[in-house]
Amino acid sequence: MGGMGSGNWMRWGSKSTVDSQHAVDVRYLKKQGSLEAGKSGSLTWSRQGKQTGAISYQVKENGIMLIYNMRENSSAEWETVEQFVSFDYTPCNYGGKRTWLLCTHCNRRVTCIYVTGKYFLCRHCYGLNHQSQHEGYCDRLLSKAQSRRTKLGGSPSLGDLFPEKPKGMHWKTYHKLQDQAMSDEEACFQKIDEYLNRFSSRLS
Repeated sequence: MGGMGSGNWMRWGSKSTVDSQHAVDVRYLKKQGSLEAGKSGSLTWSRQGKQTGAISYQVKENGIMLIYNMRENSSAEWETVEQFVSFDYTPCNYGGKRTWLLCTHCNRRVTCIYVTGKYFLCRHCYGLNHQSQHEGYCDRLLSKAQSRRTKLGGSPSLGDLFPEKPKGMHWKTYHKLQDQAMSDEEACFQKIDEYLNRFSSRLS
């Protein structure tokens, strides 16, 4: 693993979707058993097999300390940042408690915080949206159709045959997913045809 903040991943002006940001997710930390006071470790992020960032953390009694290096641009000096993020708790329906992160800027209770500037903050403070909010109507139809194909164990490619019914799945459920996928695919292709027809009309 490279050093904390290796590379130039913590910089201003990054993309504006949560999917493209490095995030600290309290659900992931809990799943890893890393929310107990005294725990410490590191978080790393990678894309296409290449590491894009790394930070260290130390869990305290009532929050987590994030330790990392950042710089505003490639010519600026590296700065070590220590950011303490408090925990908050809500009771679960069947006992126990759910742990949340409190955004250090707006104090909002969240499960994830993201780094786009100097500090890890919630998506609302950075104005981040989910990728689906940036997709057009046709893109959303295509995403849903592909999701249903992969849910059935098939390829997301609309050029491939529709996947067969998985073993153990009720036929009613299978036909419902198939009908929904086909409906979305047909609507998507219809939109593409409309766009191509309009484009051809402009050229002529």
